[in-house]
Amino acid sequence: MQNQTIPERLYTVSEVLRLLNIPRHRLVYLFDCRKLRVEEFPILPNGHKVFRESDLEKIKKALFEVSSK
Repeated sequence: MQNQTIPERLYTVSEVLRLLNIPRHRLVYLFDCRKLRVEEFPILPNGHKVFRESDLEKIKKALFEVSSK
């Protein structure tokens, strides 16, 4: 039996917003204030940002940091 890795699921921006139950401007703010860096997230050839499962944790952490100020 070969050791196969299951690829990590990718989420679109709208899926992330729905999963985290946040408005779009909150996610945009995290990128604008550099709590999240665009370079850290994969971008599809068509220019769309996608997020991995592990990225959701980064976003949650950044949201918590901003809200606790």
